[in-house]
Amino acid sequence: MKPDKEILSDYGKKVISECYDPGIAYIDQLKMEENPPFIIADEVDFVKNLTDNQIKGLKKIIHRTQSNLLFSLFRIFEECNEEYKIFYKDDKKMVDLVEISEMLKAEHMIKGGWIDRFSKKVKDDEAI
Repeated sequence: MKPDKEILSDYGKKVISECYDPGIAYIDQLKMEENPPFIIADEVDFVKNLTDNQIKGLKKIIHRTQSNLLFSLFRIFEECNEEYKIFYKDDKKMVDLVEISEMLKAEHMIKGGWIDRFSKKVKDDEAI
């Protein structure tokens, strides 16, 4: 089995690349949209009418919202530890991520945490 630190890092990469970064990237996607489908037309119009400074502010809000959402989600696994579990499993063994992390709910947001290490959007966008 992989070492605990590697398991947490691999999971963190997935969380950031598949959950956190897409939320911030969505603003840039909306701004570039030329012929939006009806379902997102209002969002495209809204974003296209924002100034660059307002877009930076919106991205900061999304960053905070995404970070708070992840914190709350992982807190469920920490505080409701008997009812809800989050596991890593390989061919031989299964480990509870809460047990191998000092504080799973904050892994993404601490200094040097998952966002700092794995986010392409935060690295690419100095506004956040």
